[in-house]
Amino acid sequence: MNRTDNPVCTLSERLKFYDCDYKNRIKISTILKIAAEIAGYDYTVKGYGHEFLWKNQMVFLMSRMSLRILKYPAEYEVLKMSTWECGKKGAIFLRGTDIADESGEIIIEALSGWVLANPETRHIYKPSAFRFEMPQLPEKTVDTLDIGKIPHENVIYVMNRDVRITDLDSNGHVYNAIYADIACDAMAKADYEKDVYDFRINFVSEAKLGDRIDIFSGESEKAVVIIGKVGEKVCFETEYTFKN
Repeated sequence: MNRTDNPVCTLSERLKFYDCDYKNRIKISTILKIAAEIAGYDYTVKGYGHEFLWKNQMVFLMSRMSLRILKYPAEYEVLKMSTWECGKKGAIFLRGTDIADESGEIIIEALSGWVLANPETRHIYKPSAFRFEMPQLPEKTVDTLDIGKIPHENVIYVMNRDVRITDLDSNGHVYNAIYADIACDAMAKADYEKDVYDFRINFVSEAKLGDRIDIFSGESEKAVVIIGKVGEKVCFETEYTFKN
């Protein structure tokens, strides 16, 4: 693999049968997987892959994501994906991602926030700790909701979910896309079958093998909020806003 300094990283991939739900729509969890995968690929082609980061006692962890689905792709469609770093906000590295169909029309946009952490202690580093050159494109924006905190004052308990060994990634905690599947499983079927326009997720604290996640849900006129807790600590927050 040749190192590149192009600020925008691109990939093309055909959507698989298992990437879609029973309505033949791309799963929210699939979009999260795509965004995480192309972000990792971007760092790798720029010379800062997983092995390099671990040797420097660093790992990037997705902290937040906000995405907008303009049109749902279906199974076997070819997706053209692009990602780029677009600045920093506090301790968070900001990254834009868009997904286009085969014609080049952008059908999904996403803004994600990442934190740089020690892979063993989980200590969060300041962005200045990343002393390597990574091109930025702050002027290249995406049209999504903010990746700020998701309010969840009026939620009620709906179910629980034990963390399974197959939920874990190589960092030893629940892989980010799994939380989206857990939230969807807790959603009423009538709500699940609606088309999502905006989706936000915040990863507040990690869940590990042996943890039980209690799931809570609440509704407003515009959105469904589903959160997970391990004990009294919030684990994740999600918000689904549906198309009219």
